[in-house]
Amino acid sequence: MYDLILKADNAAADFMLGIQNGFLTPLLKIVTYATEKGILWIAIGLFLLLYKPTRRFGIVYAVSLFCAFMLSEYVLKFIVCRERPFIMRDDIKLLISAPSGYSFPSSHSCSSFACAVSIFLKKKKIGIAALVFAFVVGFSRVYFTVHWLTDVLVGAVIGTLCAVLVYAVFEYIRKRRNAQIC
Repeated sequence: MYDLILKADNAAADFMLGIQNGFLTPLLKIVTYATEKGILWIAIGLFLLLYKPTRRFGIVYAVSLFCAFMLSEYVLKFIVCRERPFIMRDDIKLLISAPSGYSFPSSHSCSSFACAVSIFLKKKKIGIAALVFAFVVGFSRVYFTVHWLTDVLVGAVIGTLCAVLVYAVFEYIRKRRNAQIC
């Protein structure tokens, strides 16, 4: 099974190396750097928390982001310890600065999908745009060969699950609280 995953990951990396070009590279650099250290997602979360009408949703969003990031960056990466593509393959020349740490799962993807799914669960139309952006973030990580395809896919799944679970817990608490008031 692992050989099949590694074969698919290498095929995806080969494909990305083949499509790297002067048009996509600068655009995807903006995307990947905007989400570096969660900067964009944290800024959105702070806005949601500071603006009173969105504060309750901001808490759900922030908790989803926190859970996804902590799980991916500080738990799973140290359990799996998977090296990044550019470390495992000599033919890869990076187009961006080399990230540190392990590859699996992609914290960029995990955080992006946690935030995008949180938004989608609250506001479908804006959420679709956020999901498209999260997809582009994941694509950028494979495009720049700093992550394997499976790192990004699993990161997206984990981020999605974090957002759905946090949303469900907060909805359960809200309904319980409303039922006790009545």
